[in-house]
Amino acid sequence: MNKITLQATGIHKTFPGVKALDDVGLALYEGEVLALVGENGAGKSTLMNVLGGLVKPDAGLISIDGRDVMISNPLEAAKLGIGFVHQESNLLSNLTVLENVFLAREVLGPVRSLSRANMASEILRVNGRLGYKLDPDKLVGSLNLAEQQCVEIARALLAEPRILILDEPTAALDEEEVRRLFGIIRTLKRDGVSIIYISHRLEEVMEIADRVMVLKDGKAVGTLDRQEIDRDRLISMMVGRVLEDIYPDRSDVRPGEPLLTVENLAVGGRARDVSFTVRAGEIVSLGGLEGQGQRAVARAIFGDVPVARGRIAIRGTRLSGGGIAQRIKSGLGYITHDRRGEGLVLTLSMGKNCSLASLPRLKNRIGYIRRRRERAEILENVERMQIRLTSVDQAVDNLSGGNQQKVMLSRWLMTKPRVLIVDEPTKGVDVGARMSVYRIIDQLTREGIGILMLTSDMMELIGLSDRILVFYEGRIVREFGRGDAREEAIMRAASGLGEGEGA
Repeated sequence: MNKITLQATGIHKTFPGVKALDDVGLALYEGEVLALVGENGAGKSTLMNVLGGLVKPDAGLISIDGRDVMISNPLEAAKLGIGFVHQESNLLSNLTVLENVFLAREVLGPVRSLSRANMASEILRVNGRLGYKLDPDKLVGSLNLAEQQCVEIARALLAEPRILILDEPTAALDEEEVRRLFGIIRTLKRDGVSIIYISHRLEEVMEIADRVMVLKDGKAVGTLDRQEIDRDRLISMMVGRVLEDIYPDRSDVRPGEPLLTVENLAVGGRARDVSFTVRAGEIVSLGGLEGQGQRAVARAIFGDVPVARGRIAIRGTRLSGGGIAQRIKSGLGYITHDRRGEGLVLTLSMGKNCSLASLPRLKNRIGYIRRRRERAEILENVERMQIRLTSVDQAVDNLSGGNQQKVMLSRWLMTKPRVLIVDEPTKGVDVGARMSVYRIIDQLTREGIGILMLTSDMMELIGLSDRILVFYEGRIVREFGRGDAREEAIMRAASGLGEGEGA
């Protein structure tokens, strides 16, 4: 084993009413990938924020190369060689890529003025090294989530850290970008960089990690070496359950009447000739590789993207015109894949986020919101969703990812939907919270709601769906029933190798 680069011992941290870290320690070796896993609220982010200088521990010691250090702020962490790519973007949308990458470490020219040419050339150099296509002069606010993540990674690597913390680095990346990132991680390992890798995607952890450390309720449960890493064992350590218990048993599901009917739908060059039905009590999933038209179809159904041609109907009534407002009134709900960028209003309370889409229904005859009824429905959904919070007036930004996801579910349930479109239902959510979301979705179908789901998680796609419609180049090329779905067959269809079979 190589020498220890970073060591933390006896780390304690308490927030009001919550013991976030309880005597936690870790050792990080030179040139290794140490994965950190655990449920939301297990203490992962708090521990990383301690190492990154964002949170001051109540007790404990941190040493780098055997020397005790005090990490009082992120600049101090950077000086000690610690780079941090956060799960949620820390970029300034009104600045360019160049300005974000070199913020607080600007390159100066001979007369102490900013040398934009040198900074731009550094970004282009990183582009070549990482396979990125970042434009130094482009505003970060105009980039998509994956491109913003690339900016975050480029910024961290330009500082040439000896220790790199990656918190959910693949949340916004497609499969090709994940492969590229893993290649970068392996190169950094060969160069002696030590990496702490946080992810809810256990398949990634099993592929990239040399060791895995499990946190639960603010305590270190244990650490597994490479040869000991096993999915069932990790889940058992994290939540005390085995893999077979994660997905609800839907063998008794008997779909009812057609709720959503889509016929010959075409969406502006992104999808064509798309036809399918979602019935009451059924989970129908749109699968396939990223960018094959499935999200464009979902957003077109909800009225967020223009329809070129085709017919969309709810219980036989055609939807035409009216946009999103008409869709909601007709019984459609849509949970976006980007809960922080598109879904939640982070400056509002949990309660206000819940009732946003239901305000027209909650008005009285003279246009005022019936606040008692609003609050009663919010509290009902808090109990139903088992949302952990101190008050419905608590800022939604302070909730965990799993609880934020439940808030979005609550918002659409308050609209009394017939069909719920759920886009990436457990993105950035830990195993325990996933199980809770799965149970809620299963229960909704048993109450007669139809679910149209999009997910990039293959196990989720197979484990939760009653039917899977695989997209390739804007068309549905295969349909799989619950008993027929196999990972290899789905991937063949998603890659264009199984077109026509069973369509």
